[in-house]
Amino acid sequence: QLGGPLKAKLIVPGPPPSLTPEDVVGVLKGRGWEAEIVEESSVAPLIKTSPQGLMKCVDGRPSDHSAMDGPKALGGVYSIATNRGVTDIEGLKKICEEVKKCGSVPSCHGDEHAHPAPMGCGFFKLWSQSKLEGIPAPKFDSEEGQKAILEAGGVYECLAGSHEEKVVYINFVEGTTLAPNGDDQAFVVDAWMTGTYNLDVPKYLVAAASTVEQLGGPLKAKLIVPN
Repeated sequence: QLGGPLKAKLIVPGPPPSLTPEDVVGVLKGRGWEAEIVEESSVAPLIKTSPQGLMKCVDGRPSDHSAMDGPKALGGVYSIATNRGVTDIEGLKKICEEVKKCGSVPSCHGDEHAHPAPMGCGFFKLWSQSKLEGIPAPKFDSEEGQKAILEAGGVYECLAGSHEEKVVYINFVEGTTLAPNGDDQAFVVDAWMTGTYNLDVPKYLVAAASTVEQLGGPLKAKLIVPN
């Protein structure tokens, strides 16, 4: 009615700045960790991820499955669910489909000691007991989660032995990972996959740190960057 221009520009927030390895070192040291940045050539050889590789848990224990050339994430596919606030079975199955489209095999795990066995994933146990700050607990138990992942074309792996991890590797070298070594255990967090799945990076890394702390793991991290 005022004869103004029928032209509008909508201003929206831009993407938040990504955390640098230096930022992560600062956060970890603030939590009482030892943390340092290392080049990829100074650690065990990184391997390229492949479509046959499991998106598997960061757990350093040896697996009964051979496809270790997939990204390592908190609890496998549960890493994405917790970051996005997904708590139902249907949402979990949709995440499994997304993981397959992005070039990995969705998975979860248990171990030889837990009853039921899928509760052998310490990350899922903490999640189910509402011990991850700011992350709502799932509406399904470990066996229901296992069944849903298998029905969606995923894999369940069983890990052997006890936790003997000496260090936490946080890997920023895209498209690579470290295979578990039962004789020299380490937690492996492939931080680059947060970009693949558009995850909240600070929330993800705080969940990772909290998980290691609550499980009594080593408060020592090496952040792997390209040479």
